[in-house]
Amino acid sequence: MAKNASSALEMERLNPELMNAKRFLIATTLYLFGPKTEAELVKALSISWGDLDSNLRRLREKGYVEEKKVFTSLGPRTVVKLTDRGVQEYAKLVEELKKVLSHISSGEKLS
Repeated sequence: MAKNASSALEMERLNPELMNAKRFLIATTLYLFGPKTEAELVKALSISWGDLDSNLRRLREKGYVEEKKVFTSLGPRTVVKLTDRGVQEYAKLVEELKKVLSHISSGEKLS
């Protein structure tokens, strides 16, 4: 298989749900730092509550995150965490991105 053909296939393997910029940031934050409250995600990522809600809904529909209501001294909070499937899909995406970046750094054009 030609190098450009394999590069195009690598691009096609990129998970479209996680390649969305805001969903990628949410997944990255949860992957690196573990479960976070919705408020922590809004603050850390500088996104609106509406953006967080709609993107978490998409991630939840795909089975990538789960939410749990917890009670704290500050009142009820919603904690978000990556599911096992979310961790696997995120790790797979990162590996695919590494392959794409290696082609870019070698000067190969993706066509």
